[in-house]
Amino acid sequence: MNKMVKMAMLIVTMAAIFSFAQEGMKYGVRAGFSFCDFSLGDSDIDENIDMGYSFGAGLVISIPITNFLKFVPEVSFLYRKPMSMDLKVMEEWVTEFAISIPAMIQFSPSEGMPLYLAAGVQLDIPIASESTRKAGGHEDTEDYDGRASFDFGIPLGVGYLIMPNLGVDLRAVFGITSPDKDEKDSSFKQYGLGLTYFF
Repeated sequence: MNKMVKMAMLIVTMAAIFSFAQEGMKYGVRAGFSFCDFSLGDSDIDENIDMGYSFGAGLVISIPITNFLKFVPEVSFLYRKPMSMDLKVMEEWVTEFAISIPAMIQFSPSEGMPLYLAAGVQLDIPIASESTRKAGGHEDTEDYDGRASFDFGIPLGVGYLIMPNLGVDLRAVFGITSPDKDEKDSSFKQYGLGLTYFF
């Protein structure tokens, strides 16, 4: 997918999210760090794949539905190294920038309780993905043509409001689409920590 089309999708998504207007709605920012678990679906190859990482920041909106439920969409810009592989004679790793769009429902067991549970859906759109191979002291970087145009996953999490406008959360995202379009059995999971501040 053309990079300009992806940026246009980001702008449209942000406009749609911010078009929600409701009493009690809060705007904020969220920063997070995640570990990435990338699998090609082959146990022998996966033994050589190391855990990757991701970090980024973006905008978040908290939209109250009831006293116990909130709809919380986000748009974040990420840098990540989802996969690195050491085959002894060669090293290979992937790096990319991506747009992440989680849309989650937060549930508090009781009104005013700082602890909450969250679940939803997440769409990640890689903007620029590169694959680097290093062998014999020579390093070669090229576009990762096998990268899927998007990742779709199910995020689950738990969070705690340290104060009314500041919260911390733990989140796991379980991918349900293949991140590598040439490897249909490939999969992608993320486990991370986030910090959110509402204005």
